[in-house]
Amino acid sequence: MGKVPASIEVADLTRIYKTTTGMLWHRTPKEILAVDRINFSIERSELFGLLGPNGAGKTTTVKMLATLLEPTSGTAVVEGFDVVREPRRVQEILNMVAGGERMLYFRLTGSENLRYFSDLYGVPRTIAKKRINEILQMVGLAGRGEDYVEQYSKGMRQRLQIARGLINDPLVLLLDEPTIGLDPHIARDLRVFIREELVRKGGRTVLLTTHYMYEAEELCDRVAIIDRGRIVALDTPESLKDYVSKEISLHVSLVGEMSHLEPLLKKSDGVTAYSSQREESGELTVTLLTIDLFHRF
Repeated sequence: MGKVPASIEVADLTRIYKTTTGMLWHRTPKEILAVDRINFSIERSELFGLLGPNGAGKTTTVKMLATLLEPTSGTAVVEGFDVVREPRRVQEILNMVAGGERMLYFRLTGSENLRYFSDLYGVPRTIAKKRINEILQMVGLAGRGEDYVEQYSKGMRQRLQIARGLINDPLVLLLDEPTIGLDPHIARDLRVFIREELVRKGGRTVLLTTHYMYEAEELCDRVAIIDRGRIVALDTPESLKDYVSKEISLHVSLVGEMSHLEPLLKKSDGVTAYSSQREESGELTVTLLTIDLFHRF
């Protein structure tokens, strides 16, 4: 028996943005290399992480896979379908969820939002009605489907975003920083849901972008570190932690009631050295020596 094809195959994928700089009366063309010949593959039912700082190229990569941006060069194939030549087929089996509160209509109820998006994906009404109830139950919003989204908390809105991403029953789900802006305990619950419900029980292939190492470590089977548009490392979280060794200093100022965080910072994972100094203004300046993930390579 031959090897099962990968769910996502990316080869030399590149995206260049063309813009202009200068004064209004004298504009100069400029090219920005956002994604630079990246290569990776994701197995079926794998939770794959794309880890990098803001501006590294994570969202651009995800948008190309979701057929929202056309690559400048290179190829990307999702479940055997090319994102450029067969975008409609890709859209049928894939969905994308972004962090924050985008792509929801606040003056509609949760159920109305899901019905609207099910219509956009061509899901038959009879199937959509049953699926909406099942998905609301899955994401922990059972009983809240008839409430208006403007009445939802941030965590509930992000759960509804996940529900929207599941409305077409996709084989592949792209999660672009899904926990950004969420309270820590809400983000933790969402990570558990992603790992347990979407991947382990649902068997979906999930590509997750994040700039939090602890999130990638907690969730992902493998992680690709991307910086300045290029993948600089790809391995399991455990192997990457062993490989990365360079240290940097972070300066944190704590004011007033925040000063009780000092002992917690001192004991934080990854902190290899610690010092503090009380300023005349009352601020407590803390210097942490920790790991630099993105400029080690």
